[in-house]
Amino acid sequence: MKIVIAGAGIGGLTAGAALLRQGFDVTILEQAKALGEIGAGVQLSPNATRVLYRIGVGKRLEGLACEPPGKRVRLWNSGQTWPLFDLGAASREVFG
Repeated sequence: MKIVIAGAGIGGLTAGAALLRQGFDVTILEQAKALGEIGAGVQLSPNATRVLYRIGVGKRLEGLACEPPGKRVRLWNSGQTWPLFDLGAASREVFG
């Protein structure tokens, strides 16, 4: 079966890699002339990271990824901050 995926973002490329591993004939279409860095960074949730490990590319992240210990959210209109969200070992215990 031939599958066409529109977009070579992280979702399209991950879907393409997973489908290729299942034996599908995959074509990924992207409107940009070249793939490059667009933003400052990408945050991957535990669910997304789990998928990347499942399709065999998770280990590659370990040497490249930055794992911040937490994240603080600041509301744009008031400057109010929410309590620090733990993103380290405690999150890994809960989410894997």
